[in-house]
Amino acid sequence: MFFRTIRFSMAAWLLFAAAIVSAHSGKARFHVIVDTDGAADDLRTICMLLGSHDVEVLGILSSPGAQTTQRTAQCVKSLLVALHHDGIPVGCGRESQAKAPAWRRHSEQTYWGPAAECAAFADAAQMMESIIDGEEERITVVALGALTNIADMIRRCPDKIGRIERIVWYDDMPQGTGANFKADAEAAREVLSCGARVEIVSDNGLRSIVITRPLLDAMSAIPTPYARHIVASHCRRPLDRLVERSHLAAWDDLTALYMLCPEIFERHPVDDNTAYCTLSEEISSQCAADMLLSVLWGRPDAENRVFYDFPACEQTYAADVRAIMRETVGRHGASEWRAAVLTNEMHGHLGIYATIGVKMGMRAREWFGIGVDDMEVVSHAGLTPPVSCMNDGLQVATGASLGHGLISVAEVDSPRPEATFRFKGRTLRLRLKDEYARRIAQDCRRGVELYGGLNEDYWQYVRALALSYWLDFDRHDIFETEEL
Repeated sequence: MFFRTIRFSMAAWLLFAAAIVSAHSGKARFHVIVDTDGAADDLRTICMLLGSHDVEVLGILSSPGAQTTQRTAQCVKSLLVALHHDGIPVGCGRESQAKAPAWRRHSEQTYWGPAAECAAFADAAQMMESIIDGEEERITVVALGALTNIADMIRRCPDKIGRIERIVWYDDMPQGTGANFKADAEAAREVLSCGARVEIVSDNGLRSIVITRPLLDAMSAIPTPYARHIVASHCRRPLDRLVERSHLAAWDDLTALYMLCPEIFERHPVDDNTAYCTLSEEISSQCAADMLLSVLWGRPDAENRVFYDFPACEQTYAADVRAIMRETVGRHGASEWRAAVLTNEMHGHLGIYATIGVKMGMRAREWFGIGVDDMEVVSHAGLTPPVSCMNDGLQVATGASLGHGLISVAEVDSPRPEATFRFKGRTLRLRLKDEYARRIAQDCRRGVELYGGLNEDYWQYVRALALSYWLDFDRHDIFETEEL
């Protein structure tokens, strides 16, 4: 069974359920800019935020601290490319005059992902301003390092303070004078006095959640790329040695835990705009670790509106579908499986281009790092089968349905398996690579030759082809990708 469950303490489950009970609209609850200094706990935090259906990451900025800002921006880009979120913008902040921390060396050696090619990064403060201007919702800034970029943006555009719902900032001392404060004390003082709502998350020096080998083993059982990436980075030097010495703890990770499970924290107001937030004394270390794992698992019902849980029993599916189920989910994930099942059921038969549309829509969502019903789609597949069948898969995978008015079909002389996707001022074009289009055409022609026409034997042949493409075609490989 591919939708796995995990054993948590009853208290952890009840608290997690309370934290998510209101989040069933399908839209992200939090629209987030992440500001990171490139430490290992930042990597874990970013993975937690990217993997949550409740969080839409609008951009990631590099700030001074654990690494230089340029190196941190490169690390973040590598992480996003490794997780196929290429479309999330990355900005680079300026350096501060603070002394490099003692943990810079192992921060620079931490594995974020394969080296990714990237042009010069945009200025972090300018990018923050641009994101705020282009976002309808109020924004949460999750600050994992110095507050340099936020201070720079506020100096440039003080009117933007009102568009920031809150700043969730980690500092390792409960008085807000720890390492992240010292990385740029002047910027911290400016932000803390500017009138913005600031929630300072701290572990109170208690190391409540230690990153241990058993905890990483539990993460390795979570079937998401985000959990797998955390485990992979912590099984390499230098983090593996730090894990063995029980040196690493959930520090910046607590910001993600605080946002998604605030019930397990105690909030201590300082003034009208500032509060210190620490794990509740009633929460044991084991329960806190269970909650961290629960965030990485995510909500199993996050994409469902009718089901409590999407059908996972293999006996529910037709025999030939059942035969590819486990391997397909293992390769492409439960979300793609769900969208493909719903598409083909709606489509009336197991369609080749309907499944291509699913994979294309899922890839576009992944590229932008967003959920359903968030972007506009223009299909170039025309209105004549078989290529037009792609439109069904696009609608289901993206939520950009005709009813929502978010999808249109361009008038084209030559329909082709291609679509453009628009999200918050950015446009992505995806097109099925010629080699895959030729393979589909050749396989279908062979079916006509074998069975003499579009008869029942031919359609059974097409069904078998659709199943093989569903399993074999990787959405990360089969499309030409271009940002317009």
